[in-house]
Amino acid sequence: MSLCRSVARLEYPAGSFIRSVSRPPPLHRAALVFRVKRDQRRFLTVKHDPSLSYVPDVGVIVDKIRRYIPTANVGALHQQFYGLFRVLGEEGKDKPRDPPLKEEEIHDALLVLAVSGRHHDLDMVVKILVDLPMLCGVEVGVKVYNVILRGLITNGNPQTIFNWLMNMPQKPNNMTPTLLQWHMFLEWCAESGLVGMLHQSISKMHRSGRRPTIKTFEILFNALFDTGAPVKKIYDALDIMENTSLTYDENFAKLLYGGFVKLGLADRAQEVKDNYWKRFSKRSRTTDPKMIEWTESIEREAENKGIVAAVNLCKSLQKDGFKLVPHTLTLLIRRTHRLDHLRYAEAELDMKASIIQWAILISNAVRIGDLTSALSIYEESNQRLCTTSSTLDDAAIDRALELYKDLAEAAPITQSKQEPQPPGRHSSGPDANLYNILFRAFGASKNVKKYFPIAFSLLEDMEARNIELNSPMAVSSLAIVVMRCASSFDDALKTYKQICKRPNAAPLDAKGYQAILHTLTQLSFGEHETLPSVWHYFEVVKDMQKAAVEITAPVYTILLRHLALLSAELPPEDRDTLAAAVRRAHDHLTLDPSFTPDTVLWNQLMDSYQRVGLFAEAYRVWETLFITGRFNQASVAIIIDACGFANAWPMAAQVCLKLTKLGFKFNLRTWNTWIECMCRVGKLDDALKVVCLEMGKDQPNIAPDVNTVKVLLSFAARTNQQDEVMDRIKRYLPQLWHTLPTELDGYFIKERATVVDPK
Repeated sequence: MSLCRSVARLEYPAGSFIRSVSRPPPLHRAALVFRVKRDQRRFLTVKHDPSLSYVPDVGVIVDKIRRYIPTANVGALHQQFYGLFRVLGEEGKDKPRDPPLKEEEIHDALLVLAVSGRHHDLDMVVKILVDLPMLCGVEVGVKVYNVILRGLITNGNPQTIFNWLMNMPQKPNNMTPTLLQWHMFLEWCAESGLVGMLHQSISKMHRSGRRPTIKTFEILFNALFDTGAPVKKIYDALDIMENTSLTYDENFAKLLYGGFVKLGLADRAQEVKDNYWKRFSKRSRTTDPKMIEWTESIEREAENKGIVAAVNLCKSLQKDGFKLVPHTLTLLIRRTHRLDHLRYAEAELDMKASIIQWAILISNAVRIGDLTSALSIYEESNQRLCTTSSTLDDAAIDRALELYKDLAEAAPITQSKQEPQPPGRHSSGPDANLYNILFRAFGASKNVKKYFPIAFSLLEDMEARNIELNSPMAVSSLAIVVMRCASSFDDALKTYKQICKRPNAAPLDAKGYQAILHTLTQLSFGEHETLPSVWHYFEVVKDMQKAAVEITAPVYTILLRHLALLSAELPPEDRDTLAAAVRRAHDHLTLDPSFTPDTVLWNQLMDSYQRVGLFAEAYRVWETLFITGRFNQASVAIIIDACGFANAWPMAAQVCLKLTKLGFKFNLRTWNTWIECMCRVGKLDDALKVVCLEMGKDQPNIAPDVNTVKVLLSFAARTNQQDEVMDRIKRYLPQLWHTLPTELDGYFIKERATVVDPK
């Protein structure tokens, strides 16, 4: 019997969230008017397609992907890739299969998404990269990143391209952007007349792990000369160049001379050439062309073929006259954050790393976001023994501070002032990346007040060393420290703004703002300010909008998820305040013209409403999702769960009947939610019938499991019907019964009789 007939027989129908926490009773109160028209306008851009809710076959999805790529149908590609991820994820390792797509097809899809270039398009690009081996059997490498970069350049948003290159070390496979990739972007900027962006990008590209070369600056200076830039801009560019480790190059000197002649400033051409000579001539490590060729080949070998091949090349070149020097180790480990690579190079070449090489490893670990490894390397740089805990407890932070002090003492502030280290080169003392480690650790500490004065002491040290607070994450981490030490929400907001407005502080990015918002939801001050302040929260969101930082779903889900979790912890007298907070968050969401919510966010809003006891509002959100066809399995599970807790069986019946008419099929989690709903409204017998006779009968991969039995037993215990439930399971579902453990949530299943062969 089908689900539809089963529901019709019961005169009511059948749904993820099986929770052990107690729920507050629903608040029976008048609901605010739900802005359906505004939401419908957003949702009606996509018509409902049952294939979005469940996917029968990988081949069907792959065929659709192949059809949508030539038409550049970005929305359809999103839908089909999400379906493909879901199906492949459900199969897991139990059903190994050949990759469903070819490498060229994945490249074409990535190109379409990159050309579109919206925030969620790039999120999908990253998801595809994460699962690239499963999708097409190829590891993430330079080739696929080149495809993405070409698409972003076609899209034409220079800030998006710059951000992508800067963040590549934190993307799948932790790759440092190649010099060719940077030059692709920079040459496009030059051709597009974006000299300002070109200037800014070259000044910051070293933070991605790739230093500019003479060729890089040739692109910049040619663009300056071609656009007739003022002389001051040209000297500003020379200042940037001076902040690198580049040495004097005669061909570049000729480029400067010819550029000034091109500008009609022949009388100043020799002046700029002499200025270049004065700045760079004393830097040359060697003028021996052979030595230059050897060092470049070693660094290239380390990046392209790995540490073992590069060390072997060093040994081979020694036979031709190459001499090992401390800088050789730098060449070998410049692109790695792995401690074992440094150990291998030291052992094979009989060399010892200096503080410069340790600083490089630490900075590279921070650059890819591996904070624990950075602290471990920091530890070994002092003790040669990696013992740092993977969790950042106070003991680990204190060890990091001790190591910081050792590093600072090795390069005193007086020395740093006399010989400031340019940002493109690794400092022998603390650099911005190391301060970033410590600020983040302070912000995450449970004992934040202990580190509050230390944080400002480090800030003073940074200023004394002429090190800018140029990392958005460092700024947000420092802001979090002062916010957590505030005395009220007003004080927290004030101190956050003060940190962000410090001279030379980098503007916050999306991740930094989200960290600030998350911290706001965790704060409480005495008896009168225990709940998150919605007003203060959206003041920070306003700052995001003023800074032109894109508003995305996490901005709202951070608050809504926390409000939902609080509902199970607060006393009844605080639930009205909590419900009002959810409503205010909803008001901000519907009145924000710059942002279109996705299904995940609407699901979170619906779940938050039902958890704080506002079932009517939750049901209105569901109706909007259903009308616009934007619901998914999670949406269905949430509304069925809500119906169960609100004792609204007729509403649950209506939901199910409408879904069956669409041909929507429950997954296992939604089935279990439906069974729980039936039990919660007092229909244990009907739920047992559905489990034994109907559940998954027309779905080959769906069948009752141990969680289904747990739901039935938890409600059967209230009326002492556990034995009856287990007898029915044993009779109608013998295969399931034989797989059950001997004890389920305190109920002991009777010993199974062993059948003995009489022969």
